[in-house]
Amino acid sequence: MTTTSDDSSSKHSVVDSMYVPDTVEPYEIHAIHSIHSQNSEQTSRLTRYRTGHSELSRIISGIRDDQQLDDEENKRYRERGDAEYIMAQELDRGISRNVSRPQSPDAEEKEAGRESVIEQKLEEGGRGVEVEEGEVDDYPTDGNFAWVMSMCAMLASFSTWGANAGYGVFLNYYLNSNTFPEATEYDFALIGGIVVFAANFLAPYSAILNKVLGFRWVLVLGLVFQTLGWIAASFATKVWHLYLTQGVSVGISFSFIFIPSTLVLPTWFVEKKATSMGICVAGAGLGGLIFSLSVNKVIQDTGDQRWALRMVGFVTLFAVVVVIVLMRPRRTSLVAQQTPPIKERLTRTYIKESFKVIFDIRVVKNRGIQIVAIWFAIALIGYTLMLFTVSSYATSIGLSHQQGSSLTAIMNASQVVGRPCMGLVADRIGRSNFTSVICLMISILLYAFWINAKTYGAMIAFSVIIGLIVGVGSSLAQPLTADVLEGHLNQLPAGWSAINIFVSFFCLVAEVIALALVVKGSSDPYLHTQIFAGTCFFACFLVMLVLREHLVSKILRSRYDQAKTRLDQINGNAGVTRCGYLKDASADDGDEQDVADAGEEEVLLERVERYEHLLRRSVFAFFGRVVYPIKV
Repeated sequence: MTTTSDDSSSKHSVVDSMYVPDTVEPYEIHAIHSIHSQNSEQTSRLTRYRTGHSELSRIISGIRDDQQLDDEENKRYRERGDAEYIMAQELDRGISRNVSRPQSPDAEEKEAGRESVIEQKLEEGGRGVEVEEGEVDDYPTDGNFAWVMSMCAMLASFSTWGANAGYGVFLNYYLNSNTFPEATEYDFALIGGIVVFAANFLAPYSAILNKVLGFRWVLVLGLVFQTLGWIAASFATKVWHLYLTQGVSVGISFSFIFIPSTLVLPTWFVEKKATSMGICVAGAGLGGLIFSLSVNKVIQDTGDQRWALRMVGFVTLFAVVVVIVLMRPRRTSLVAQQTPPIKERLTRTYIKESFKVIFDIRVVKNRGIQIVAIWFAIALIGYTLMLFTVSSYATSIGLSHQQGSSLTAIMNASQVVGRPCMGLVADRIGRSNFTSVICLMISILLYAFWINAKTYGAMIAFSVIIGLIVGVGSSLAQPLTADVLEGHLNQLPAGWSAINIFVSFFCLVAEVIALALVVKGSSDPYLHTQIFAGTCFFACFLVMLVLREHLVSKILRSRYDQAKTRLDQINGNAGVTRCGYLKDASADDGDEQDVADAGEEEVLLERVERYEHLLRRSVFAFFGRVVYPIKV
C-alpha cells in the first residue's frame, strides 16, 4: 500500500530547483532547447519578443490553455466527487490485499492478475461479472432494486442525523423548564455534543465492524443502542441519566447505523452515484423537518419531553428495522470471492489488517489532509451553532416555542434541497472554488442578516436561505479529502478516519461554546454567539483559500512534469530521426511528424515557462496561485 504523502512526493519532482529564487529567472528556460534551434542560445529563451505577444495576451492564453486541460481531466475530477464510493472500494481492496497476501512468486503473479480483474470489476460496480456454474448473479446496478437500496440509505440518514437535527427543540425545552433542577445549561449542551462526538469518533470502528461482523449485525447492534437510548431517556430522573441515554447511547447508534449504509450503497450504483448519494443525505434534512415539528407538538400536547423521546424512539426503530430487512450489499461471484467466511473475518489477522487500512497514521502527514481537517472542524462548529441555536434565539426575540421549532424545521427542509444541489454545482465549477465562495456567503449572511432578523418573517427568510448552504461541511468534506489524496486514493479510508476523529472533539464543545457566549439579561443576548458563528465561517473561507493554493500547486506540478516528459520524448524522437534510423519507413511521414512535433513543442515550452513562473516560492506567487482561475 502506498503511503507517500503529497509533501514527500514533491521532493522527487523536477521542479525542486524552482523553489530557490536565485536559480530561476522569470520567463526564462535554460534546461530545455528546441530541436530546431539547439545551436542558438538566442532562440532557446521564451520571452515576449519570441512570440511577439504582449504580457497580458500571454497570461490570457496561458489561462485558456489550463482551462482546456481542465476540460480534458473533467471525467476523472467528477469521479472523485463520488468519494463515498471510492472509499468503499478502497476499503475492500486494501483489506483483501493485505489479508490474502501470497507468499510464493507464482502465487504473487496469480494474485496480481486476480487483483487487476477485481479492481476493474469494482470500478464497473460489478457489471459483467462472470457467474460460475450453479450461481445466480444479483440484481443489476442502477436498476429498480438499486433505488430501493438508496431509499433505505435515506432512512438510515433520517433516523440518525435527521433525528439529531430535532435536538434543538429538546434543548430549547430543557433550557426553559425545570425538568432537571440540578443540571446547568452546559449539561444539556454537552449532551447534544456527545451525540455528534460519538458519531464521528466511532465512525472508523464502525467501518471495521462492518467488515468483520457483516452489515446486518452492525445495524442490529446500532438499533439496540438507538432504541435503548431514546426510550430510556424518557424515564430519566437525573441529568446523568440523560448523559448515558440521549447522549452516549444514541451517539453510538449513529455510527453503527449510518456508516454501514454508506458503505453498502456504492455496491449498487455505477452511473447514478451522485443521485443516489443525494437521496441518502437528503434524509438528514427530511428527518430534521419531521422531528422538529413532531417533537414540539408532542411536548406541547403532553406538557413534558417524555412522550416526545418515546415517539422519536419508536419512529427510528421502525425506520431502522426496514433498513435491516431490505438493505444488503450487492451479491456477485466477484464479491463472493472477495468476502471471506465469518470464521476467517473473526481471526486476529483479518482484524489487524482491517485496522491497518483504516488507521494508517502516516496519512496525517499529508498537508492537504491537515488543511481539510481544520476547515471541516471549524465548519462543523458553525453548523452546530446554527442548528441548535435558531430555536432558542427565536424565543429570545419574543417568538413562541412553536415558531422556534418551525424555524428549525424550515432550515432542515431547505437542506433537503441544498445538500444534493451543492454537490452537483461543486462538481461543475470546482469543489474548492465553490466551497470558498459558499463559506464567505454564509459568513456575510450571519453577520448582516441573522443579527438584524428580529421578526418571524425575517427569520423564515433567513432559515430558508441559510438552510440551502449551511451544510457545506458535511456535503463536501469527503470529496475534498479525495481531491487532496489524488494519486494516493488507497489512503482515503485512513484519511477520512483521521479527519473524523479530529473533528469529533470540536463537535463535543461546539454548543457549550455557543451557550457560554449568551449574555443573559441583555437586550440582544445571542449577539456574541451570532458573531462567533459568522467568524467561524469566515475562518473557513480563509482556510479554504490555503487549500485552494495547495491544490492548484499540486495540479501545476503534475502538468509541469507531464510537459517536461513529453518534451523529452519529442527530443528523443527527433534525435533518432536525425541519426537516420527511421529513414526507411517514410520520409514524408517523418517530415509531417517533425512539423507536428515542432508545433507541440512550442506549446509545451510555453507551459513549462508558465508553470515555473507560477510555482516560484514567493508571497506574490502564493497569492497568484490562490486566485489562479482553474477548476479545483
